[in-house]
Amino acid sequence: MRAEEGLRVMASEAATSNGTTDETHPKEYDVWKEGWLFKKTHYTGRWKLMWFNVREGGQLIYGCNEKSAEKAINLVGARVKMLDGCDGPLGWTITPKDSKRTFKLRPAEAEEQQAWVTAICEAQLSSEQHSAKACVVQ
Repeated sequence: MRAEEGLRVMASEAATSNGTTDETHPKEYDVWKEGWLFKKTHYTGRWKLMWFNVREGGQLIYGCNEKSAEKAINLVGARVKMLDGCDGPLGWTITPKDSKRTFKLRPAEAEEQQAWVTAICEAQLSSEQHSAKACVVQ
């Protein structure tokens, strides 16, 4: 089964990126893209392989593996910017709206980057709360 085909998946209660539970996650959602990405850790600054999935309605969910993916990055109003410089040619940052935290992500292979960025943009646009500038990649 492929996530890109819009599989219906039952969600368990999820946690936000700061570890608190968020009761607003829908019980049922469409997963548009899922797979492994590298995430630069907040404290050590190392790249760690994590499981991610992009959900309809503007959520990027992640964890150490498929079953533990419970942390959420709200994509609604988030700024997405392509990486450059010392972090390498692959990857992007996501800074959620009204947040000081920036998440750095990159795929294992260059061919995956466009598919991930497209899925993130589609998730932003699918939200009922998206703005006209919902999918501007810098």
